[in-house]
Amino acid sequence: MGTFYDDWLATGDQLDQELRRTMFVARDRDIPWVKTRQDAKCKLMISNEIGYTTMGSNVLKGEIPVGWHTGKHAHGEESIYFLSGEGFTVVESQRFNWHAGTVVQIPYRAAHQHFNTGNEPAQYLSGMIFDLEKFVRLAAIVQYEDCGPNDEAALAAIPAEESEYYPSGDRAKIHIEDAPTDPGLNYQGKIAAVTNQHDTCWYLAVPGNGFRNASVLVTQVWEERPYHHSGRHKHLEAVVYALEGEGYSEMLGEKHYWEAGDVLYVPPSMWEHEHYNDNPKPVRQIRIQFGIRFWFTGIWPQGYTSQRIYDEQGRPIESGAIERHREREG
Repeated sequence: MGTFYDDWLATGDQLDQELRRTMFVARDRDIPWVKTRQDAKCKLMISNEIGYTTMGSNVLKGEIPVGWHTGKHAHGEESIYFLSGEGFTVVESQRFNWHAGTVVQIPYRAAHQHFNTGNEPAQYLSGMIFDLEKFVRLAAIVQYEDCGPNDEAALAAIPAEESEYYPSGDRAKIHIEDAPTDPGLNYQGKIAAVTNQHDTCWYLAVPGNGFRNASVLVTQVWEERPYHHSGRHKHLEAVVYALEGEGYSEMLGEKHYWEAGDVLYVPPSMWEHEHYNDNPKPVRQIRIQFGIRFWFTGIWPQGYTSQRIYDEQGRPIESGAIERHREREG
């Protein structure tokens, strides 16, 4: 008869097989919109319950109709990138205006609500760690109001934006046009694994821009030029949203194709991977950082720190032109 220790001994191999069976690309066109108390339209894109073997991370997409607001609620930390539209978010009575390309960082258990004041539906991408919070018995959502049409009198009573910072001194938002491209702001510093990883990076919710380290952050938007590839490296979990263009990512010798609106999931298994833009238009992608990855990196840096991959001549595989362009498969 086996003991608990026999089960423990088998766990590493079991988890490896689960990671190899995980889903890698959440295809936007295949995921239906649903209505909830919080959102008139939303879709769950990354979660353990729908086939992604994550470290507890979640990615959602929401849409606020013209003249509407989301519900008002509070939960764990959240990092939001507004994909389209314009409006504002109220966090604990403080207003923050946004438009396409704005990141708003929501603190832990802060009540918040989004208002669409523009002339088109406003879409946003949300990163959370609800699955992880649930695992450690800390998950909770408090719903104060439901989504619905805006009340003009109520909108007029909301004070104007006064600052991009919370009273604590932590930054609350940043617009893409204000985002620096200085590689010194890289979330991991100047280590080989992230040096020359992409053609261009715009750094968003990172400590160097005044944001507090958090359990989830939309850290950057990067761009690969036509017929270019990223650097090749390996690390723990990564989640990347395709903002513009199309291409593929290679992991374990397999190509995983994605297009604008899709989410690429890289599991926490230190697999080598590389992103390719094999098309005539630039690609832009959004990186969502989940802090649990870096907690484990700190515990075992020699095993979990991001690592650059080198070619047969010992040269680092950094971003650059694809040497031989072939017709896209499939």
